[in-house]
Formats: sequence, C-alpha cells, structure tokens
Amino acid sequence: MNGKIISVIGFAALAAALLVFAFGVDGGAEDVRELVESYSAGTAEAEAASISSHDLTVTAADGSETSYDTSEEEFFVSIAPYLNETHP
Repeated sequence: MNGKIISVIGFAALAAALLVFAFGVDGGAEDVRELVESYSAGTAEAEAASISSHDLTVTAADGSETSYDTSEEEFFVSIAPYLNETHP
C-alpha cells in the first residue's frame, strides 16, 4: 500500500511539473518534455520516474534505470503534493 502511495505521489509530482523553456529547443529536449508529459498523464508506465536539473531517470518494473539528459536551456519545476510529508 505504501509503495502505491509513493508511486502515486511521484507521478503526481511529475504531473505537477511545469516545463519552462527560454530559447530554441533541440529534438532531444522535445523528447524529454514528451516523456515527462506521458509519465505525468499516466499514458506511459514505469515503476518510478524522477527528474532533476540534469536528467530524467525512469525505473522499469524489472529495476532497470534509463536516464535522459535535460537541456541546459530548460529547467523543470516540480511541486510535490503531500499528505503528511513530501518525501518518505
């Protein structure tokens, strides 16, 4: 149960992510934005997904991780909803 709550909170945090960009966008950055949108909307499935200022890391059900570089010209702001705390 706690694992599902943590997953829901993680996906909700991604759903609340605001994609802010300034200058031109290359194809790689567009792909990362599309991935974030897919995980946020629940149209893509993963065990977990997290984003930092440097990369988007997606963990598959088998535990394997895939990282996607984020553009230097973009940044992601994530607002995490919480019940009692933002992180377990």
